[in-house]
Amino acid sequence: MRFVPNLLSLFRLGLAVIFPFCPEKIWIWLIVGSGCSDFLDGWIARRWQVASWQGGLLDAVADKTFVLVALITFVTAGKFSVWWIPAVIARDLLVASAAAYATYCKAWEAFSRMEARWSGKLATAGQFLLFLIVALDSDLIPIVLCITVIFSVVSAIDYGVLFVRELNRRAEEKSSAP
Repeated sequence: MRFVPNLLSLFRLGLAVIFPFCPEKIWIWLIVGSGCSDFLDGWIARRWQVASWQGGLLDAVADKTFVLVALITFVTAGKFSVWWIPAVIARDLLVASAAAYATYCKAWEAFSRMEARWSGKLATAGQFLLFLIVALDSDLIPIVLCITVIFSVVSAIDYGVLFVRELNRRAEEKSSAP
């Protein structure tokens, strides 16, 4: 059963691949399927105790791919401006930058110690809520877009503070080592 969470992540990647080619009336089902697979893969991995670093990475790649593809598709469809994308994915941009920096500085363990945070889950929930609102073509798009941006920025700050703490802790360990 170890492979089930990874299959769900691969399913989400598949949804990302087909999303731009589907008619708008199908978007809601792809978003619901993606959101459900996102919830289920983590829940199953923890519940069955089959969580792994590689599975977590696959989950993150599937999440970010679906989010980016959906956002680009929405912009292409004229649902909102391309300039909103960096704000909506501020947390994702910060985490990717922190990973690149950690790799460059050979401080990967400082990055890998960063657990999922409530703020990250809130940012992800905001993104999926935004996607649902866009798929429903609601007049609430501007309001939910602003709320999603706030969640994303708060999460970026939270993860940034956590990463800096980990880097400082690592530096202290190095300086106190014999």
